[in-house]
Amino acid sequence: MMKKFSLFLFTFNILIPKYKRITVKTGARFLLFSCLLMMYSCCRDEKFVIHKIANISFSLPESFVVKKEPAEDSQVFSINIGNKHLGYVYYGDYKPFEEDNYMVVSEPEIFEKFKSNIELNAYLSDNSDRDYRNGIYNVNYYYYDTINRHRAQIMLPKKMDKGSIGVHFDSVDVHKNKMAIIINDLSEENKELFLKIFNTIKFNP
Repeated sequence: MMKKFSLFLFTFNILIPKYKRITVKTGARFLLFSCLLMMYSCCRDEKFVIHKIANISFSLPESFVVKKEPAEDSQVFSINIGNKHLGYVYYGDYKPFEEDNYMVVSEPEIFEKFKSNIELNAYLSDNSDRDYRNGIYNVNYYYYDTINRHRAQIMLPKKMDKGSIGVHFDSVDVHKNKMAIIINDLSEENKELFLKIFNTIKFNP
């Protein structure tokens, strides 16, 4: 199969002039981009369905499946579309979002000591307090918002290839249970989609 494909590429390169190959590549990219836009448009226009977990309800596109997963200290549900896993819903004991897997130092000797530590990333800075306080080296952005009269912590990735999309509520019932949704499948489309989903979250008495 690989030999046939290589032969096809060789023939393709010989028979088609360079400027036409560029046009074909550009056309293929445009076609792929158009398909992605159509897929996103279908998802965006798809009917939303309400899901309920304990005293919480939220809406997801009809093609999304919520599945209960084995867990000990809290309830955990996976969010899936087809065979693709997108993320999890946590209900019970779940800490607020924070990034504590790195350190920012101003002293070169301390940086040299920790820079090879794979569990704790070290960064050298001229002003470590400022950079740590402002989250310069965080992989996510964080901010607070109000969703249906409840304070929520929102998490969005700085880059598409690293971080998570998420929402966290510190107390959702009289028992002080917490709730979080964390999405690891990152894209600009998912950012927009899940920010809309987060705004459908409601807490029932």
